[in-house]
Amino acid sequence: MSEASSRINILEAARDLMLRYGYAATSVDDICARARVTKGSFYHFFATKEALGVAVLNRFYEEGVARMAGGTYAKMNDPHRRLLALFDHLEAIGPELWRDGCLMGSFACELAESSQVIRRSVAEIFAELVDRLAPIFQPITRRRKEAEELAEQTLMVIEGAVVMARARNDPSRIASALRRWRRIIEAHLARSKKAPRKTNRWRANSPLPPTRGARQWLNHGRLKVHISKPATARPPARASF
Repeated sequence: MSEASSRINILEAARDLMLRYGYAATSVDDICARARVTKGSFYHFFATKEALGVAVLNRFYEEGVARMAGGTYAKMNDPHRRLLALFDHLEAIGPELWRDGCLMGSFACELAESSQVIRRSVAEIFAELVDRLAPIFQPITRRRKEAEELAEQTLMVIEGAVVMARARNDPSRIASALRRWRRIIEAHLARSKKAPRKTNRWRANSPLPPTRGARQWLNHGRLKVHISKPATARPPARASF
């Protein structure tokens, strides 16, 4: 067996075992037995089990990104169609891609306290995924921050769906969760296509001073003015005799 083949066998064996049993419950001996390599061969490639964990995590991420990027949505010019086609693609590949779980979610839950190296690696992967997805959401948002929030929420939906699918032993729950999130995105998309809102009567750059009694405040970056009703004049009191 060549060195390249031995390393790949170790990575694949570790991925399968860690997805099934978890990181802590998977020993180096278990990995070597499944990969049919010696421990000497294992430590030739990986100085520690933690180093192997990072390598397995990165390989799992790269393979997943390649599957996600392979959809026809990536070649669509219309931004709205591209966004909806992304969900079609995720729904199609999700049940098979995450059938056995997701290493990012598993490692984040299991190793957040015991391995800062792996925790940081997971955090960096999620941040990179947000950066990859945010531009697809940009056309239906007004700010980059909002697009990033929608991208991050999509990852949360996927990770939560993977956990639910594992708990129920039902991979189809991944697709159904994505369909429900898609409907919310479609509603957001419909609102983004509506006509622009009316201009406020009072604007921040208006040369006219506000009426006496007016109260001004900022709400989401737009200046609003509330005009207090003038007090009703009271009739003079009658003289008492």
